[in-house]
Amino acid sequence: MGDKMVELPKPKIAPSMLSSDFANLASEAKHMEDCGADWLHMDIMVRFHAFLDCHLMVTNPSDYVKPLAEAGASSFTFHVEVTKDDWQELIKSIKSSGMRPAVDGGLGPSTIDQAAAAGANVIVAGSSVFGAKEPASVISILRESVEAAQSSKAFLN
Repeated sequence: MGDKMVELPKPKIAPSMLSSDFANLASEAKHMEDCGADWLHMDIMVRFHAFLDCHLMVTNPSDYVKPLAEAGASSFTFHVEVTKDDWQELIKSIKSSGMRPAVDGGLGPSTIDQAAAAGANVIVAGSSVFGAKEPASVISILRESVEAAQSSKAFLN
């Protein structure tokens, strides 16, 4: 009975289109795709709530893990800069509920390592990507950080 390695999900880098030039949305989306983005993150705001792929703009996202999992959510995005919850515990809870954790807010080359070390593999980045002189370089840095964090841990079944 030997331990076997578990295949980890590939990191996904999702530039937030909220930071793009809305007058040139199509070209901005194409540019991010050309720069190596895996997904494009769209914020659709109705009143005071944001709804899209369970993107929670709240200070206590852990309160919503169970209800969203029970409702059939497949991913759970939370804002790192405002959450009162412990990142690592929140990400464990999201994963154990069958959802994919994603982090948003203030993520860029100087902050990615903390999110990656906590286990996030979907990174939503807005101004750090769109505001960069070299967005492809920033996307690569984000991806490499997640890959390094994944490979530095012993993921055994």
